[in-house]
Amino acid sequence: MMRTEELIKYDREHILHGMAAVGKTQSFVVESADGIILTDTDGRKLMDLSSQLINVNLGHNRREVIEAAKEQMDKLNFAFLLRGFANLPSIELAYKLSSITPKGLDRFLWAQTGADTIDSAFRIANLYWKAKGSRKYKIISLYSSYHGTTRGVAQATNLAKGIIEEMPPAPGHLHIPNYYCYRCPFDKNYPGCGILCAKFLEYTIVNEGEDSVAAFIAEPEQGSIGFIAPPPEYWPMVREICHKYNVLLIADEVMTGFARTGKMFAVDHWDIVPDMMSMSKGIVNGYLPFGALALSGEIFDTLSGHFLPVGSTESGNPVCCAMAMKCIEIYVKERVPENAARVGRRAKERMEKEFLALPHVGTVDGLGLMLAVEIVTDKESKGLPSPKLTDFIQKLGIEKGAVLRIIGNRLGYAPPCTITEEQSEKALDILYAVLSQLKPQDLKP
Repeated sequence: MMRTEELIKYDREHILHGMAAVGKTQSFVVESADGIILTDTDGRKLMDLSSQLINVNLGHNRREVIEAAKEQMDKLNFAFLLRGFANLPSIELAYKLSSITPKGLDRFLWAQTGADTIDSAFRIANLYWKAKGSRKYKIISLYSSYHGTTRGVAQATNLAKGIIEEMPPAPGHLHIPNYYCYRCPFDKNYPGCGILCAKFLEYTIVNEGEDSVAAFIAEPEQGSIGFIAPPPEYWPMVREICHKYNVLLIADEVMTGFARTGKMFAVDHWDIVPDMMSMSKGIVNGYLPFGALALSGEIFDTLSGHFLPVGSTESGNPVCCAMAMKCIEIYVKERVPENAARVGRRAKERMEKEFLALPHVGTVDGLGLMLAVEIVTDKESKGLPSPKLTDFIQKLGIEKGAVLRIIGNRLGYAPPCTITEEQSEKALDILYAVLSQLKPQDLKP
């Protein structure tokens, strides 16, 4: 076997990594994992404090999920669903998934990635309104949002310069200010703001013309911008606005779903039911590419008999379906959402008490085990630190025994939702040590 240095060199010269400069590779190579621990090719043990890409919610090396995949492979490794064909695991998964999704979201479309589910949601929204005899076509999303980078959904993504700049703007995609209480785009302070971020949705629908707006999409807690939770009034207001103006509400639960925020789905925090809900990541705990789009019976019934031009070869792969069923069983049996809520609550309390006392920590944010601290040059100005901070903090984390999630100036905390209180305390010790080591010169833009 090649040495780590040789592996990294070969990787750098032969493999293109998405969301990174071509030729850039991290300083370690993961070889194996178990629970919340990663082992690299040098034998070094690292705590996985980002659940990889917020998808290994149940922890690594879940033997029962692996055995479920093996058992399904022995029975039926593949049977496609296109053109009306069916396979047993797909039907069984639909039944099991409907037991945990919000009431009324019990019709499903299987996909391979989160972006696939969003793309299908947009197309279904257009087909739905066409079937209703309407010409609605506009999709509203948030500034600083992320819903994928494929051509079908990239126009709804507004995360940062460079994500979609190679593509020309597409007609019908609009963006409105996102919720971000620490840096309110309206320069207001919660709760005296009147939740303008939600009210602006109504303003946009009215001014664009309610007869032209097909859907509004957002993450219940914004993920890829650095774990930003909404004010508690936001989602109930958005649900009411969409209902008032007959606009479909799409909840992007790709990152927030499956226990991540302390509920099975983040929309459960506010007891709202969207018209469509996208899922991926935690649905199969990162074992295979898989996603699901849940939609209401009203949408399903309206489309009944209409041709649906979506799907791919692997949609509804029986092995993926079997693994998803086993994962759902674990989420429920082990009360994983409750664990994420309990451990996350304790973690946030400690962050607010200890981390906020540091001179360069501006705020603590998030729900469940989808938490973040925002790093600033100083608390008064809320100045943004140097972009070089990302690599610097990642390096510090590795040195102290953890893989961290740092997005811009927001240091995330999103370990597997099965993490214990004891493990979490140790992980928080590492985060605190990293933050405590930062000096003013490290933060200068």
